[in-house]
Amino acid sequence: VIDPYREIEIGTVGVADADLVDAAVTEAGRSLAAWSATAPATRADILDRTADLLEQRGAEIAATVSAEMGMPITLAAATQRDLPVSVLRSMAAATRAFAWSENIDGAVLHRVPAGIVAAITPWNMPVHQIVAKVAAALAAGCTVVLKPAEATPFDAELIRSCFIDAGVPAQGFAIVNGDGPTTGAALSAHPGLAHVSFTGSVRGGQAVARAAAGALTRTTLELGGKSPAVVLADADLATVIPKVFGSGLVNSGQACNATTRLILPAAHAGRIEELLVAAAGAARLGDPADPSTTHGPLASRIQTDRVLEHIATARESGARFVIGTGETEPSRGSDCFIAPIVLADLPPDAAAVREEIFGPVLVIQYYDDEAQAITLANDCQYGLSAEVWSGSTDHARAVAGELEVGQVKVNGVRTRMRPAVPFGGLKRSGYGRELGAVGLAEFTEIKAVMS
Repeated sequence: VIDPYREIEIGTVGVADADLVDAAVTEAGRSLAAWSATAPATRADILDRTADLLEQRGAEIAATVSAEMGMPITLAAATQRDLPVSVLRSMAAATRAFAWSENIDGAVLHRVPAGIVAAITPWNMPVHQIVAKVAAALAAGCTVVLKPAEATPFDAELIRSCFIDAGVPAQGFAIVNGDGPTTGAALSAHPGLAHVSFTGSVRGGQAVARAAAGALTRTTLELGGKSPAVVLADADLATVIPKVFGSGLVNSGQACNATTRLILPAAHAGRIEELLVAAAGAARLGDPADPSTTHGPLASRIQTDRVLEHIATARESGARFVIGTGETEPSRGSDCFIAPIVLADLPPDAAAVREEIFGPVLVIQYYDDEAQAITLANDCQYGLSAEVWSGSTDHARAVAGELEVGQVKVNGVRTRMRPAVPFGGLKRSGYGRELGAVGLAEFTEIKAVMS
């Protein structure tokens, strides 16, 4: 495991083979009956206690994530400490209020635990993704085998300790470390699972779905996006443009719902680009441990090289660089730094417009009228998330209703502000939902008792 800022090894992690994966699933199975029989109110209390412990240990957890993948410490505190705490408390509330049984047409429908859940999580928002999956599965009465990303394994152990110390049976939450082709493949294909929940790339999700299909195991797949930020002509540009710039570059663009396509009114192009340049001037690249840093390094040399390849392809396609040069900035302390980049004048079929780059690269698409803005926003293989900005909330909501995505944020609402709202996508962004009562239901089965 390499700290991308200091570019030094901070630890190593083993690779669990099929035998170790089988042992973990077997262990999870041994505690399934007892955990499933635990009252929902008790499970909710344990989630609340887990939230308390995570909050108490939050500084260590945020620092660990920052060292593992270069996330600025202020962002790590907000998204890998505060957000997971909110998700846990929200899931506890959902567990207490959940319709565990209901009467329909003379039958009682019981929501019962699905069984053993495999959670396969990414490196970019590691703690949040672990908590989103594990909290919902445990709330449903399932036991869990977690495979965290091999780049960020140490925070997973810290999170597990919070759950166990709060009262989750040790056998009920196992971790298997390793890579996708070895550990992930063995876990996804294991016949003892009831559900596999995966967050990652489209190719990774396809591999998980194929492996799980052999045992007819259900899957939830969250596979990233190329999310649009639609700024309507009646928006206050001086206020909105800096916010749009920031949301597109959160975690140096390494976020599945980052709004990396800016759908902007052509009539105000000059003013918009001036505002974007000013916003870029406020970016602070540097040591992730420094609270003043807004943008850390990319998570690895491999990820940096991938982003540089995308930038080179965009340049070959005729992109105009409104902001940035597309080169690394080792003077910031690491070869994994790329300053924010904004591209314009690309054709709609350009790779930079259509593919998820997962780096600090935004693409401008100008529109002449609102209908064209909606068409541009929907002309995408992904459908995870979007933003709409307008001087009128009603106007923004009307446009939001036309967008082909799983979640739309209006006038600056952040996903982290609404931890009970379902999150997930359409098209190649996958299927299924996380968070809140809908996320809890993903890990249940329906038993209908007719009498």
